[in-house]
Amino acid sequence: MIVKIHSRGTGCGSGPVEYLLGKDGERDGATLDRGDPCTIIALIDSSPYAKKYTSGVLSFAESDLPREAKDKLMSSFESALLPGLDKDQFACLWVEHRDKGRLELNFVVPNIELLSGRRLQPYFDRVDRPRINAWQTLQNEFLKLKDPNDPANKQELVTANTLPHSKKLAVEMITRGLLTQAGNGEIRNRDDVKDCLEKAGFTIARETKNS
Repeated sequence: MIVKIHSRGTGCGSGPVEYLLGKDGERDGATLDRGDPCTIIALIDSSPYAKKYTSGVLSFAESDLPREAKDKLMSSFESALLPGLDKDQFACLWVEHRDKGRLELNFVVPNIELLSGRRLQPYFDRVDRPRINAWQTLQNEFLKLKDPNDPANKQELVTANTLPHSKKLAVEMITRGLLTQAGNGEIRNRDDVKDCLEKAGFTIARETKNS
């Protein structure tokens, strides 16, 4: 599972709600799990603030989870996103998507504290990202979910979709060769990679701190 917080948050309330549920609430593969769509739309539309709502998704590699696990995840995430707030102080819409062959739990929170009507800031990336990342790691561990940050799940090679086929094939072949040598103990660090490439006739055209 990975948590994604969207940057959008302006406009009328029907925008995010209709995206999640469909214009008539009939989007294929979408299920309303929690919250009242009409209330969410009304709260967003009544907001006098520039950023009217916060939205995001809990995205899973798994195709589905037991109902109890999904309910616990949604409640736990609300507590992590809005620490110190009681249930009657905020509104949250949860919509489940499974139309991509995997599970997504999407949420929308109007940026209004319900008891006072004051502005609510559920998420500020620089401050809140470490806490949300920690929550993500703990939930993946507790529920044995696929963790994209686990080194075992990292891709050995990532290539751009726009790369020509011939170049993509060349990059894949070079990578396989380097991995084979690393597996044999012939490559142990960055300098060994450079030395191996140069001996094979390649020129290192550019170097950065991380690549």
